[in-house]
Amino acid sequence: MRYFELQPQDITSLSDGDLRELVARLCEAELSRQNIHGSCVTWGGAQEAADDGLDVRVKSITNFSSPNFVPRKNTGIQVKKNAMGEAACKKEMFDNGKIKDVIEELSNRSGAYIIVSGKDDCSEKMLNARLSGMKDAISRLPNKDALLIDFYGRDRLATWLRSHPGVALWVRSKLGMPLSNWAQYGRWAATPKNQDDDFLSDKFPCVIDVSSPDKEPISLAEGIKLTRTKLRHSGSAVRIIGLSGVGKTRFAQALFEDAVGENALPASDVIYADLGDELEPTASELVSYLVANDLTAYVVLDNCPPDVHRKLQEQVSQQGAKLRLLTIEYDISDDRPEETDVIHLEPSSEETVSKLVQRRFPDLGSTNADKIAEFSGGNARVALALASRVEADETLSNFSDEELFKKLFSQRKGASTDLLLSAEILSLVYSFNGAADVFNNELETLSTIGELNRLTLHRSQAELFRRQLTQKRGNWHAILPHALANRLAKTALENTPITNINTQLFKPENLRLFISCAHRLGYLHNFEPAQRLAESWIKPGAPLHDIKTCDEELIKALDYIAPVFPNTVLTSIETAAHDPNFASRSNNHFSKFVHLLKKLAYEDESFYRAALIILKFAANESEGELRDNVVDQLSSLFSLHLSGTQASPLRRQKFVENLMNSTNSRDHEIAKKLFHSAFTASRWSSFSTFEFGARKRGFGWSPKTQKDKSSWYNGFISVLEKKLKSTDAAPRLIARELLASHFKTLWSRAKYFDTMEHIITTYASNGRWPEMWLSIKQTIFYDGEKCNPDLLKRIKALEKLSAPNDLYSEIECYALTRTSDHAEVKGGDYREKVKYIEKKIVEMGILAISNPDLLTRLGSKLWEKYINALWHFGKGLAQGSDDIFKTFEFLVNLMKAQSMENIDPTIFAGFIKAVHTMNSAQAKTLQERVLTIKELKPHFVYLLSATPIVAWGAKKLCEVAKTGELEAWKFEHIGLGRIHEPINDAELSDILRAVNNLELGAFSTLEILEMRFFTDEGSNYVPSAELRSVGLVAIRKRIATSRDENRNQNSYGEDRVVDVCLSTDAPKDEIKKLVELTCSSLLNHQLYAHDIEPILQILVERFPEIILDEVYNATGKEKYLTYYIFDDNFSKTESFLNSAPINRLLDWCDQSQNKVQFLAKAASSYSAVGKKEHLRDNPSIVILSNHIMALLDYSIDKLAVVEIIYADICPSSWSGSRANIMEIRSKAFKALLDHENNDVASFAKEKITQIGIRIHQEQESEAKRNGEREQRFE
Repeated sequence: MRYFELQPQDITSLSDGDLRELVARLCEAELSRQNIHGSCVTWGGAQEAADDGLDVRVKSITNFSSPNFVPRKNTGIQVKKNAMGEAACKKEMFDNGKIKDVIEELSNRSGAYIIVSGKDDCSEKMLNARLSGMKDAISRLPNKDALLIDFYGRDRLATWLRSHPGVALWVRSKLGMPLSNWAQYGRWAATPKNQDDDFLSDKFPCVIDVSSPDKEPISLAEGIKLTRTKLRHSGSAVRIIGLSGVGKTRFAQALFEDAVGENALPASDVIYADLGDELEPTASELVSYLVANDLTAYVVLDNCPPDVHRKLQEQVSQQGAKLRLLTIEYDISDDRPEETDVIHLEPSSEETVSKLVQRRFPDLGSTNADKIAEFSGGNARVALALASRVEADETLSNFSDEELFKKLFSQRKGASTDLLLSAEILSLVYSFNGAADVFNNELETLSTIGELNRLTLHRSQAELFRRQLTQKRGNWHAILPHALANRLAKTALENTPITNINTQLFKPENLRLFISCAHRLGYLHNFEPAQRLAESWIKPGAPLHDIKTCDEELIKALDYIAPVFPNTVLTSIETAAHDPNFASRSNNHFSKFVHLLKKLAYEDESFYRAALIILKFAANESEGELRDNVVDQLSSLFSLHLSGTQASPLRRQKFVENLMNSTNSRDHEIAKKLFHSAFTASRWSSFSTFEFGARKRGFGWSPKTQKDKSSWYNGFISVLEKKLKSTDAAPRLIARELLASHFKTLWSRAKYFDTMEHIITTYASNGRWPEMWLSIKQTIFYDGEKCNPDLLKRIKALEKLSAPNDLYSEIECYALTRTSDHAEVKGGDYREKVKYIEKKIVEMGILAISNPDLLTRLGSKLWEKYINALWHFGKGLAQGSDDIFKTFEFLVNLMKAQSMENIDPTIFAGFIKAVHTMNSAQAKTLQERVLTIKELKPHFVYLLSATPIVAWGAKKLCEVAKTGELEAWKFEHIGLGRIHEPINDAELSDILRAVNNLELGAFSTLEILEMRFFTDEGSNYVPSAELRSVGLVAIRKRIATSRDENRNQNSYGEDRVVDVCLSTDAPKDEIKKLVELTCSSLLNHQLYAHDIEPILQILVERFPEIILDEVYNATGKEKYLTYYIFDDNFSKTESFLNSAPINRLLDWCDQSQNKVQFLAKAASSYSAVGKKEHLRDNPSIVILSNHIMALLDYSIDKLAVVEIIYADICPSSWSGSRANIMEIRSKAFKALLDHENNDVASFAKEKITQIGIRIHQEQESEAKRNGEREQRFE
């Protein structure tokens, strides 16, 4: 496909003026790539007119970062339509026998001089002759060497033009060869040619950056500046949304206008289309083409549905793509595509709309214009439509809205009852399809509802389109703008019996119309007939009666009509939520219900009910869930700003207080997230829009006064303060954690000094709250210099008050806190400062051992969780002990007395490490003792690793592994931090043989070996044959473990182990067994190929004969194995066979033509050139692979191999455009036309014709699919 490419002869067809303008436009486009404004390019004048010798001049003050066809910042171009030989070029440079002054000026500025011919095609010899003559002409200039000379024939102009599709569209329009409904920059907003099209704006705030944290409306001028910034970088995607008629298209047009603001986007690089038109090519095809050809462009798509935007955005955001995507659509939804900035346009001010009306219809006068603007509510389309219906001598000041509506509708053609009735029925739905052979003939259905003749309805919708009261996209139609459609729909609902509507819309074949009607009802929430119709849809027997059984389409309908009766919908969801299977992440539609519930939580009186149901959905969600996190959605309702709810601070505080009062630990986890959201004091953000049908919605409650703000922060702090007094440890600890972790925010950002001072003086004095003391220190470190002297004095006083004042509190603040949490280690020499802290903790341990009561008071805190400081504290306990064994037993008994289900053994590891330093024999005794202590035995491997593992330790590990008393994963600890290095290969082999026999032990073995085989550069370590054999056994066991059994375990360094253990000298009988097992596991679906991809790759690369024998001889199953092993791998760029030595593959064939064809089908016929792209990802350049060409040469039946190559042109799985992939592969296939074998070349020539037909058929099929999708309204 060559949508933009023009031939050299097309350049010749341009007129003199157009050729000159083409060169100027190309220069402007070239400069825009360098981020230089097009105003640096000047041009004009008739070609024959006297001038300074230049038709186009480039003067830039900035050097080019990557010069191309405009080579220097000072460049002069002379454009000639006629042929320009050597003599003509030379003559052109002189004026009265003297070199032209402008050329000398360019040489003095180290510039460039270029002659352009619109007729010449130059060979290298011809080009050199012209350049030689031009250089001879400047030979006497003082700065001749500083001047760059060049000549562009029409062939080079055509090449230049290919890089600028926006300019190519302009050329096509000049030549009468436009792409169907694709346009360059122009009056997209359809302003009449004879009318002023200056962009109108004022300071009225009507632009909202939906992607911004604050979402505060800004003016049109500010919105233009913001949108330009968002579109500057390649791969960006911006979506402009807003109701029909608010000026979205004119806004987009203004982005490229120099007269609007500063730093306009380059108009030379823009491509525009309205998806409501029949496009050739489709938007998807065009974007695929631009990406595949690495072209730069701004693609602007009007009336672009959300799903089409998402697909195009995925293409534009591909790595390296140079496109910017701007789409425009009137549909406002909560669905913001990822990586897309959304700009929402509200209606303009009535003042601006009045100016627009007066500009278009100056005879109406300001009074009528103001009345029209008032009626339109800031909607320019409604205003202009009405203005066009008003006679010059009419006065509208006394007209009612109803009279103005009738004038808008009837125009000057008079009233028509049939037309009005038809418009009313058609407005019942958001959009309808006018074709009789799709979607169950929607016009027929609507005519039945309205008891109208179908032909009458068909004629009416055509007349409505002529009156510009409907929009059309392909077969899709919609009454627009919404203000008109909603008014008509109200009349239809008043006049049409509900049974007429429901009898038709409840039919399964009319589901799309049912959803579209729901879409319309969502804008009529305050209209009683709409409410009655919506109520009828949730009655017993109606589609939405039992929402538990609703599929995705019906849930969409529910979401649309929810604004009509939010309380009723909330009650329905409450009823459904009594079923735990509904209010759960196991519900396939949970995210849709959660988003709907957030909208239903907007009103203060509905908040608690909606939040409780969201809480149910969150109950079984895993901590840290990344996909559609429900707790994150719930947390957003507890933000000070942009919460999307009017719920009062008190109501929200009561909600979290109930969670804190719960005995359910999951409720406590969720409460922590909600408090975190509530305590945020800056950089609030939300990625949701807050529209809910036509209901007036804001961004949620936010403080208007300092008192409001205090009620928020103090209220949430108050909830936690109650828990600080609680006798229940769990909520008390959570309260301490939350207040301490948010101290910096609440002090420095929220500025609640008095409140936090009260909390600290009451609960944190004398080291009673170590976490708070640490937070205060960190706040001083980070924010101290920013504080005013009085505040700094206050916070330093709080630090002193809360600092530890005895050994016990010091231990709590240091030994029970991560060393990295101390402010003292921030800045400067981190290692030295950490060493100082560690030394201090060791000294505390030395002092503590002489005070056993102190350790008893610490109790469970010593074993609750991993804290690195406890290692150093344990070390100090050992160093200060008079009797190592007695101290150890004391610690063991103290640990047992806590009756903890799980313990962290870090303090014991530090203790044993210190003992080993003093007496290794005593450390060994303690490590052996660990095996006799029930609570410590599970941690034996970890505690043994506290000291270097010598022979007795390795033997003990082997013995423990053989008992099966420890899980396999416990042994993985020896793979960390080079712990395994003192263990020799023989000892490690014994250990891993035993680990292999444990449940899932193979995975642990692979983890340990992955680190064993990870060596420093220059290491001379070579794994023993025995250890590699153990690894081979682990690989075999790993393959023998099904996906259901392995619990999704993966060894991330598996490829390294496979590389070492499946070496070329591995026993062939073992490899054969491994291959047999692999094939069996794949055929039985115990594993998928991508589960064991590193193993498959090595087997094919190093043992192709063994794996090929197994696959080839699997009678009846060879096709499946071929697919599983050679094709079903999503991450590889091509078949693994293409990485096997081709000579070994040919030797395996041993002249068997069946084997040759088998290999040809299993190998990849095409290989990507350049970066290793997956063939499914549509690489821009492919060639016939070395393997397929070798097989072709080796084959006797060469035409059979060509047939396989031909079949591979059409992929069975792909991403993007299949037709594009086929076209790119067809270019590679054409290499066979030059094959030395005449039969191959002739056969390939026959196939080329068939390939063209297949590509054309696929293009037509894709265009049809894309067109149908791109032209829908909803």
